[in-house]
Amino acid sequence: MIKRNRLLNRPPKSLEERYFTEIRPQLYENHAHHHQYGVRKGTTLAEHLDSACQFILTVSRIAEVPEDKRPLLLAATAVHDLNKLDTQGRNVKTLARNQEFLREQLEKACVLSFVVSKDDLELVRKLIERHSGHNVSDGARFLPEDPNIERWAAMLTAADLFDLGIPDAQRFRKLEKELTVAFGRSCNLFRISISEDKGYITALLLGACEEVLQKYGLNPLAIFPDGELFEGEALSNVDFTKEIAAVWQSKIDQVFGNNIERLVRATKDGIKVTHQAIQQNIEEVLVNVEALLDRKKAGYKSDKIAKDVTKWGEAAGADALIKAAELQLLPVNNAEEFAISEGLKAAYLSYREAGLSPKEVWDKIAHHTGISELQRTAIEPFNGQYGRPLFAAKAAVKGIEGIKEALQESFQLRKETTQISDETEVSEEMIAAVSRMVNLPFAIRLNGGNDLNAYVEANPRQRCSLGSTSTDIDELISDNMPPGTKVQAFSNRLPGGISAEPKRQADSIAALAYQLMAVGANFPAVKKQDPLYLHLALPKGSAPELLRIWRELLKQLAATNAEGGTVTVDELKLYKDNQLEFKANKVVGLALPKRPDFVHTSVIIPLVWGDVNNSLALLKSLRLALEISLSLDIGFAFTLSGNLEVEISANTVDDRIFGRVEGIPSALIRLLGNGQYKRFKKEETKEDKETLSAERILERLRCIGKLATSVASIQKADDCLYDLARACVRPIKLYYVLLRWTLREQDEPNLSVIWSRICEPLNTLLESFMPDENLLLTKYLKEAAQVAAEGKIWGSSFKRTAQAEPFTAFIAAIRSQKPYLGLDVIFAALVQQYHTRLDRIREHHVGATKYEQVKRYYELLRKLYEEVYSGRPEKFLSDQKTLEAAYLFFLEEARKQLKSQSEDDFVDTTTTV
Repeated sequence: MIKRNRLLNRPPKSLEERYFTEIRPQLYENHAHHHQYGVRKGTTLAEHLDSACQFILTVSRIAEVPEDKRPLLLAATAVHDLNKLDTQGRNVKTLARNQEFLREQLEKACVLSFVVSKDDLELVRKLIERHSGHNVSDGARFLPEDPNIERWAAMLTAADLFDLGIPDAQRFRKLEKELTVAFGRSCNLFRISISEDKGYITALLLGACEEVLQKYGLNPLAIFPDGELFEGEALSNVDFTKEIAAVWQSKIDQVFGNNIERLVRATKDGIKVTHQAIQQNIEEVLVNVEALLDRKKAGYKSDKIAKDVTKWGEAAGADALIKAAELQLLPVNNAEEFAISEGLKAAYLSYREAGLSPKEVWDKIAHHTGISELQRTAIEPFNGQYGRPLFAAKAAVKGIEGIKEALQESFQLRKETTQISDETEVSEEMIAAVSRMVNLPFAIRLNGGNDLNAYVEANPRQRCSLGSTSTDIDELISDNMPPGTKVQAFSNRLPGGISAEPKRQADSIAALAYQLMAVGANFPAVKKQDPLYLHLALPKGSAPELLRIWRELLKQLAATNAEGGTVTVDELKLYKDNQLEFKANKVVGLALPKRPDFVHTSVIIPLVWGDVNNSLALLKSLRLALEISLSLDIGFAFTLSGNLEVEISANTVDDRIFGRVEGIPSALIRLLGNGQYKRFKKEETKEDKETLSAERILERLRCIGKLATSVASIQKADDCLYDLARACVRPIKLYYVLLRWTLREQDEPNLSVIWSRICEPLNTLLESFMPDENLLLTKYLKEAAQVAAEGKIWGSSFKRTAQAEPFTAFIAAIRSQKPYLGLDVIFAALVQQYHTRLDRIREHHVGATKYEQVKRYYELLRKLYEEVYSGRPEKFLSDQKTLEAAYLFFLEEARKQLKSQSEDDFVDTTTTV
């Protein structure tokens, strides 16, 4: 198993924290590859013990077990399957009564420290022995004992049954029976699940469900990637949909309440205010609008405004211009009037959002700003949104104050139109979204035919660019949509159409989900680039306490950047030492969530890498995703995607798929596989060679990171890493890339030193790609390098060109091969010529022994040429640089082995003497 990081490095404060920090990692170290059978087939013993331990921690807290006894319940649970820990096939009862064996297993699981006295050990024994449902079979049945033992044994039995591989209905009945004994009261289980995960908005929805159900006496029992399991005495037969929707709406409003400046935006069509901003604080919205008007005033450009005046004046006609001039409706000609005209436009847009007609809008604007009735009639021919503000600014005698009055009234109208009543304070749209997204106990289901009809009957121009086509569709510009969202209709690009940006159609909830992400994640201050999204899901059956610990960890990581921006990793430590050390960054890294309630069954972390190509961004993101998800104390399934939304099933470990990567480029498929990964290397099978393990992919990326930092500076490590990743299409090319980068960084590098740095990660990486299709090629090259090292067959110095001299002579001979000369003649000439060359450059003449060595050397190269390249010079010469680089590194390896052998022989001789 590869060495994995730990994310929870602080000293544990509670039993739960101690479990996740110390005990859980040890369970996976000991039993991650111990597979189970029967009804537990498909899970490892480590996963079963982990599930049971998390369950016992939750249940014992709900049942208010004394704090001095909870560690003993945890200790018993951590080793409760003693028969699976024994190599001799003995049963649980026998093993539980073997104190030496029991203590040994408790120590291996890091829980022996909980068992202080003999009484503690006896309690652990009783719980283990009774958990499987057997009757008490010793003399204890005739002696008085703590009546709580029966309750605690029922808890352990329920923990053992919790991950049983049977249908939920049967499993829940078994659990309810045991928990009724454990709690000493009636116990029923209720599960809620979500149909789609839209990120932060889904996390807020699950938080609202939890808040409402806890109000009705239900306790969270376990968390799943697609929902949550609750327990309680009973649940009244009521529909919680409206109440959950109200709490959900309030949670969303709280998020936007601190981000009004992001929801009041200046566009080329005027200042626009979103519905979420109005729901929060109208006074704060007005302050932001006034600030934008001041900015408009400061950016006044007379020539640009003159063009707009001409354009909209001509559109109204000469008669309208003359009549307007007579009533002092003159176009704006200074910055102050321009700011007023923009304020009029903002009021117009806001009133229109409230559903008023253009005539009704301008009647209200005229009333608030002091425009007379005659002037109001005179500006009627002008365009309501663009023309009238330009010509009515001088007539708005109340100025900015009048505009603020109009805006305030429009905001109030908009707020009233989105409320059902004072009682619910939530829209029908939110209620419908809750019914569609969450499966609740006793909830009244919506008719799915409505959504189907909306999709079938939708106007083609209203097909959604984001989300599903439904009855609630919003028209949004690109800033309110995820980067790269495509436009479905291009009608305004047809001849005669306007030149404005085409609108994107979006399901209102999907658009709101993106806007929540935009204001809720710590994105960098610079203009956002297309991020990759890392979806991390809590494992099936996670304890609610793990969610709390996970939230605290993310909050702690986000606090690394005190300014509230992205957090990145120290790449030098990551690439060289495989260590995760987070630090603040203004431009790149993880845009962690700003609020803990954005994290529930899963969390979405946008990853931004600045100005790099998509493949490099994918490599860096995947390395980080694997380091986090494979950490010993977290172990979260992950999905790496360019999409904000992914299927719920992609975040589970069903079918043993632990991680998924969407959109792998063809150049990286050899390195990264098909994008679906099992968790451990031992789960890979010969039958399914396509599905690799997350451990293997992490091992490969770690090797590439070490190679990149070994031959390139940290500033250029990313470029080198990308070249190495692409070279994995044909692993033999790695030698050429490494040599090229070495020569790029150093004119005359010491290849021996370089090889000592790269040989281990390079060999590990090459072994990962076995079986290697270049096996015969590397065999002959290595044998030739071995002969060269033994016979010192190289040039007159230790420079790179001299070391490769006999091999480059072979390449030159193939390049100049004549059709009338056979290979016998060519290689005979090579042997003779290079033997003569060695005789000339050596201090002492070389004889027949050296001749035989040179002959053996070129015989191996001839086999390489004939058997691997079929004697085809064009095929061989296309690989000449790759072969030369590989040969140089093989020569260094052969020298290293010879030196090691000579040192060993010297030690043996000295010892004998």
